[in-house]
Amino acid sequence: MSHSARRIFTKGLQAIHAGWVIAGITLLALLLLEVGVRVRRYVAARPSSGPVSYVAGDPHAESWFADYEREFQATRGLRWRPYVYYRRAPSPPGRYITIDSLGHRRTPQPTQPATPVARVFLYGGSTMWGEPQREQRTIAAEVARRLQPLAGPGARIEVTNVGETAYVFTQELIQLELDLRAGLRPDVVVFYDGINDVAAAVQRGTPGEPQNESNRVADFTLGRALAGAKYGEVRQDLSALSVLGGLAFKRLALVQWAQERKPRRVPHFIAADSTARGVARTYAENAMLVEMLAARYHFTPVFVWQPNFHATEKRLNPFEQRLMRRIERDSLHLQLQAVHRLVPALLDSAMRDVAPGRFVNAASLFKGDTQAVYVDMIGHTTETSVPAIVDSFWPTLASVMTRQLEHSRR
Repeated sequence: MSHSARRIFTKGLQAIHAGWVIAGITLLALLLLEVGVRVRRYVAARPSSGPVSYVAGDPHAESWFADYEREFQATRGLRWRPYVYYRRAPSPPGRYITIDSLGHRRTPQPTQPATPVARVFLYGGSTMWGEPQREQRTIAAEVARRLQPLAGPGARIEVTNVGETAYVFTQELIQLELDLRAGLRPDVVVFYDGINDVAAAVQRGTPGEPQNESNRVADFTLGRALAGAKYGEVRQDLSALSVLGGLAFKRLALVQWAQERKPRRVPHFIAADSTARGVARTYAENAMLVEMLAARYHFTPVFVWQPNFHATEKRLNPFEQRLMRRIERDSLHLQLQAVHRLVPALLDSAMRDVAPGRFVNAASLFKGDTQAVYVDMIGHTTETSVPAIVDSFWPTLASVMTRQLEHSRR
């Protein structure tokens, strides 16, 4: 090799070495920045070590809340369920939360005699499931306590909490169909809905869809992209690797930090009155389908439009005032508020002929009330508010159950 060739070769090696050094230093700097951002985020998320002061209604002030939260987080593992997307996985018996083999939250109630004289199924979202409430203080538990005297001496009425986080009425209707197909036979079915149906309609502008449907679309697209790699074609393998690389890149704290600093796009919403009409129409159509199932499977449905925080007319305590100020600064929540204010009147009209005497509009519940009711902007409620919630539909439920029992005893 000539002297000039060796010199060129040596310079090439030096350039490669310098490139590797620069790349290494750059990667090290990025790694240190990534670690720094993650540490800062972790420190910011930790609760203050100083004394904590709570305002009335804050669930964190309850002595049992830490244990409840620990059990709640342990039961957040979801299992895929066809048609309804998911339900919670069974959990070991807990002090406040237990999930049975069917994915239902346990409801305290008598278990003897073995065969109940009637069965009541309660469908709904997280407010029916009982978040953030101990199992002894959920809507289902309160209903179970009130129903037992109607059963008569030596008998019992069985109550099943079929509620699941984020479910909308359509998912509950499908879940009911699956339950009936599996051979379950309720005598009375209660649907407790409103918050999730409005939220889902505002999210996508399409009433009747489940919440966070865009996430399911993304899951499907991702699954199809990754599944193609199993056929072994180089192009598909490279496509799958690029998808995984993109996901890993988006998970970097540095990338998320940069995204948080980008100007937020102003969201576009369908007009509130149009969305409200769609929500009411979809709700009434679902109720008609339930009525058809009820005629075939011989159960009686009760429909409850639940109270919600966005359009509440209660007298807000300091904690609720703080929540309302957050709503007033957020365009999404302002849209939710506008729709919530319009739907109840539309439902009164739509449901009049669908389920005469069996639709309860509890939207104005707590009007003028001063007690602590709402624990977050979603509309979850305190344990102390549960009796009033059940009061709103108890006359209807008790009347329906009494007629069912009289019919079964003939």
